[in-house]
Amino acid sequence: MTTIVTRAGKGSPLTHAEVDANFSNLNSDKVETSALATVATSGAYADLTGTPTLATVATSGLYSDLSGTPTLATVATSGLYSDLSGTPALATVATTGAYSDLTGTPTLGTAAAADTTDFDAAGTALALAIALG
Repeated sequence: MTTIVTRAGKGSPLTHAEVDANFSNLNSDKVETSALATVATSGAYADLTGTPTLATVATSGLYSDLSGTPTLATVATSGLYSDLSGTPALATVATTGAYSDLTGTPTLGTAAAADTTDFDAAGTALALAIALG
């Protein structure tokens, strides 16, 4: 490690000889780039030595390049309800939502099919008859 004399450490200004010695010490203790491995100046992973052998997935990132993966059910990749196994049998109305797909519906009277405005005149007349008593 380089020895450097500082003004703060000495408590007084440095002499010319002390300044020169500081530069000499720095120069003699510096690392020459020629003594460094290539990677120290390139920063390239390819310039490293002793690197591990990487699995293909480490560079591709693809799930298909993994080894020892479980066999996935079709629904895991399709997301379709129809690809599920063991699902209950649903009535048609469960997927259509149509009243006409219901079974066991009641028989409705003719009033059920009538427009509500059809009853306005009859309701008004009945209310008037009740009111007049």
